[in-house]
Amino acid sequence: GADIDIPGEAFVIDGAGKVVMPGIIDTHNAAGMSQANEQASVVPFLSVVDSIDPIASYFEECRRNGITTASVVPGNSTLIGGKAAIVKTAGAYVNDMLVRRDSALKLSLRPTSGSRMSQMAQLRKELDAAKKALEKEAEKEAEEKAKAKEAAKKKDGEKKESDGKDGEESDDKDGEEEKKESGDEESKEGESKAATKGDSEEKPAEKKDEGLEALKLVVQGKLPVYIYCQVAMDVVAANKLVDDYKMDATYVLGQECYPAAKMLASKGVTVILDPTLVYWKTNPRTREDEKIELPKIYREAGVPFLFQVSDSGRRSTLGTSYFWYQAATAVKYGMSEQEALAALTLEPAKLLGLEDRLGSIEVGKEADLVVLTGEPLDISTWVETTIVDGEVVYRRDEDQKLKRLLSPEVE
Repeated sequence: GADIDIPGEAFVIDGAGKVVMPGIIDTHNAAGMSQANEQASVVPFLSVVDSIDPIASYFEECRRNGITTASVVPGNSTLIGGKAAIVKTAGAYVNDMLVRRDSALKLSLRPTSGSRMSQMAQLRKELDAAKKALEKEAEKEAEEKAKAKEAAKKKDGEKKESDGKDGEESDDKDGEEEKKESGDEESKEGESKAATKGDSEEKPAEKKDEGLEALKLVVQGKLPVYIYCQVAMDVVAANKLVDDYKMDATYVLGQECYPAAKMLASKGVTVILDPTLVYWKTNPRTREDEKIELPKIYREAGVPFLFQVSDSGRRSTLGTSYFWYQAATAVKYGMSEQEALAALTLEPAKLLGLEDRLGSIEVGKEADLVVLTGEPLDISTWVETTIVDGEVVYRRDEDQKLKRLLSPEVE
């Protein structure tokens, strides 16, 4: 605008013939951490913030591919895997990157050992303990309020009685008053000493159980959850959990969850699809090979969905590695290009509760931008520049790693 003061260190980015779009938002990824899963099955007290490595290759790849914000979430192999965090993909230290600490809790319905029924029993046991703790707290609070009310009522009655007696009594003699005042001072001094002694003997405050505190927030609906469902029957179990414990849930779906698409549609939840969107499988009844097209199945069922890329570090195919490829695949199977781009930007921002800050290019929103060489879903398009919080964090012409990959002869 004409009224903007331009700082002396400002520089011009030549956008002629280029396309500018909001930064891509990764809503669910366990990369960027030293370890995605824990050996213990119940660890709600953990936070990914303590494991995020700002110099991990994941964040470098994010900047190279136009991803400016990521929800770093525990993996899919821990029953209660700990708390997620939303971060920007650039920064020297974790605190520089943080957008929201403890943004959600991760639950997984895929058993790593034992059966699904034992997995569900253990999960319900933990959630029931949180509900019971809240009930006890409510009872204690009600008792304290009742005691305070009774004490106030008693004090008010004593005051009225004292006021009545004061009207009937005559003034005491000067000597008696002095004696009384002296006695009062001694009494107060004794009370003060007793109070000081009592304070010094008070027990230290009990240390809070951080895991229980997190689960209490979950059953209160104050802390969202990601629920990983490996197969369709897990979706049924997840629906029951959400209803019973009033959880604010986002479903992270495995490949084999598609038979529950209509059930998910009736639930009205946004889901995150498996990185492999299209694959072949053998029908167990007909023994014939079938092509499973997840974007088409969920779209026709009326299930709103978002994408995720693989967090395994073995990105051997385009489909599991790049958001633009996933969005283009969804367009191939019926999604409009506008909807597909929104599923990379504004819709993830809404899911994370950050639509007032991220997801679109608007006045007042954070300057997370990507400059492209062409249309976003064109296979020949490259990310030219990535900007996070108004700072250029990636330039293709300065990407030495990319130059080496594309031109092996360059030293």
